[in-house]
Amino acid sequence: MLNAPIQPLMYNNPQPVQNNIPPQPAPQPIAPPQDQKTILREQSMAISSDIAAEYGATTRLNDILVDLAKALKEEKDPEQKKVLEARINTTNQMILQREMKINQMEMTKAQIDAQLKQ
Repeated sequence: MLNAPIQPLMYNNPQPVQNNIPPQPAPQPIAPPQDQKTILREQSMAISSDIAAEYGATTRLNDILVDLAKALKEEKDPEQKKVLEARINTTNQMILQREMKINQMEMTKAQIDAQLKQ
């Protein structure tokens, strides 16, 4: 019979299944270091990492600046020269800002390192 009507099956009400699995304890958060020197050491390492990243970004900006200067030297169109000069000025400002940020971070790191020596 191809199109036989579907008859509901008579099942007993299912009983809830009881799992014998003990509940898992909640994961314990990693305890923050209690030692002040450990905290300072970690801050110093984090700042060192940030300083390295800023130096990398500054190096990349310097490479861009060199490329812009080469393009400016070869450019004949006065309008395009103005555009390139504006880009050079903007890139110079970005480099200066990063260098100031590096100096601030180096001063902060020096203060932290001085605290670590005490």
